Amino acid sequence: MLSDFVTIGLQRDGSATVAHELMMKVRGGPLRSFELAGVDTDADLLPDGTVTRARSGKTATTPIPLLFQLRDDGTLELEIDHKKGIRRGTYLFRFNYRTHLGKRDLITQDGSRVQVTWVGPRFADGIDSARVVFRVPAAQLEPRLPPVDSERVGLGLADDPGGVFLSNLRRAPDRDELEIVRPHIAKGEPVVWRMQADASAFDGYASPEPSQVVELAPEESSAPNPRQRALLIAIAFAIALVYGVLVVLKWVAFSRSCAIRHARARALVPLPTALRAALAGASLSAAAGVAVLLEQPTLGGGLLVIAMALAAHRGPLLAPLLRGPGRWLVLDDDDALGSKRVRLPGRWLDTGAFSGFLVFATALVAFGYGAARLLPVSPYHALLLGLASACLLPIFCTGRASELPADPATAPRGLMKYLVKRLRRRGLKAVAWARIPTGSLEPDELRLLVTPPRALPGLAGIEVGLEYQQGGGGPVMLPFVLVRVQDGSDAYTVLQRHVSWMRGREPEQRVAVIRPKLPTRQMALALVVRIAERVTDPRPESGRQRRASSPRMRRAA
Repeated sequence: MLSDFVTIGLQRDGSATVAHELMMKVRGGPLRSFELAGVDTDADLLPDGTVTRARSGKTATTPIPLLFQLRDDGTLELEIDHKKGIRRGTYLFRFNYRTHLGKRDLITQDGSRVQVTWVGPRFADGIDSARVVFRVPAAQLEPRLPPVDSERVGLGLADDPGGVFLSNLRRAPDRDELEIVRPHIAKGEPVVWRMQADASAFDGYASPEPSQVVELAPEESSAPNPRQRALLIAIAFAIALVYGVLVVLKWVAFSRSCAIRHARARALVPLPTALRAALAGASLSAAAGVAVLLEQPTLGGGLLVIAMALAAHRGPLLAPLLRGPGRWLVLDDDDALGSKRVRLPGRWLDTGAFSGFLVFATALVAFGYGAARLLPVSPYHALLLGLASACLLPIFCTGRASELPADPATAPRGLMKYLVKRLRRRGLKAVAWARIPTGSLEPDELRLLVTPPRALPGLAGIEVGLEYQQGGGGPVMLPFVLVRVQDGSDAYTVLQRHVSWMRGREPEQRVAVIRPKLPTRQMALALVVRIAERVTDPRPESGRQRRASSPRMRRAA
C-alpha cells in the first residue's frame, strides 16, 4: 500500500461520510480481492466503489466496479468485479461509506469545543503516507489539532497522540477543512485521528456560558500585562545595546589594525559608525520581536539579514605607504628569519585568533544550549534561537586579521626560509636584506639579497621581496624579483633585451622589477635561478679579470 487519502464529511447531527482513496502497487497478479481491517463497524457502504489504473498520479484506464462485504469484526473485503482481476501496476481504489460518530461517542464535549475522533483502518504491510481531511460546518472557532501536554502524557494523565501529525487549515464561508498528515504508519497499526472543532458546529453540543468559557479570545490571552510589557521592552533594549556595542568595538579594533598595517577599513554598508551600530542593534531586536511576538518568521529573518549586513566588513583597502629615509643592512639568519609574533587589537573578536575562536565557540554553545532547553517546550522558539546565532558571523568572521596586508618586515620570512635553503644548495649567496628607518631599530621591510659567485661586472644584486596589490577580497601578497645593475655594464647588456629598466637609487644605477608568471614559491625560485644564470660570467676565473661583484651597502635615499 502506497498511500491512503480519506475525506470525512461531518454533518451537524454527528453523522459522517467517509471517502477512501487508496493507492496500491500490485506486483505480479492477478489480484481479484483483498481485505482491509479496522473499518468502522457501522459502515453503510455506498455502491460507487471503483478501481482504476494510475500513471503519474492520474487515472489512465476505465474504472472497474468494486464489490464489498463487511464482516462483524470490521474487516472489509473488496472484490474486483472483473473476471481477470488486475495485474502488475499501480491502482487507485475509491470507495465511500456512511457512519455515525456521534452515536458511537466519538464526538465529545471539551469546553467551548468538541473533540472528534476517528480510527483509521489497519494495513498489513504498513503505509508510506496517510492523509485525513475533516470537513465540518463553518463556525466561529477554527478546527485544530488537540493540544498536547508532554508532561501529562509522561505521567499517564493524558492520551499519547501516537506519532507525528502535521495539519493545514482551509476556511470557507460554508465549511472548514482541517487536513492532517501522518508521514508513516507501521504494519498493523491502528491510527487514531483527532481534531477539535467549535461546539456550535454540531447539534446537541451547546457552548458553555461566556463566564464559564476557559478559552479566551486571542487578543485577551496574548496581550501582556504591564510588568510583562516592561520586561519585553527591557529585553529588546538589551539586545539592541549589546549588539550595537559589539559592532562599535569590532569597528574600532579593526580600524586600529588597518592603521598598523597601512590599510583602510571598510564596512559593508557605508554609514557612520554610530548610526550603523544603532541600526544593527535595532534591526536585531526588531527581528526577535517580530518572530517571537508576532510569529512572522519570514519578516524576522529579513530583519536579521539586515542586522548582519550592517555589522559586516568588506575587505580593507590598501593605504598609500609614505616612508621616511632609511638604510639597507645585511642581517644574519637568526635575526631576520627568527619567529616573531605581532599582536593586533581586537583578537577576541576574530575567529582567526585563539581567544576570538574561544569566545565565538562559547557563544555558539550558549545559543545551542538555550535552543536545546526550549525544544521540548516550543520547537518553534528553539529554531528561532538557533537561527539567531547567525548574528555572530559578521562580528567574528569578517574584519579578520588574515584580510589585512601582512607586515613587510615579518611576512616574507616564510618565502625567505624556502629560498635561502634552495639557493645556497645551488651555490648562490643568499642573505637577509632589511631596511632600517632612520631613528628606529626595527626594520620596516625585509628582502632577500642573492648574488652569483661569478657575477658579471656591474651587477649590484638580485633582491627578492613581497608586494601587496588590491584584490576583490582585500590586499593580496605577491612575490617579485628586483635586479640592480650599473648602466652600460655587462650585466645591463645581458638583460637589456629581456626586461624594462628604470632609474635606481643612484644616477648610474638601473633597476628592473620582474614578477613570476604565477605567484608561487616554486615559480619565484625558478625566476631567481634563471636570472642568476644569465648574470653569471661563463668564462673561467683564470681567463678574466675578476671584479668585485659583492653589493655595496649604500645609504638609501
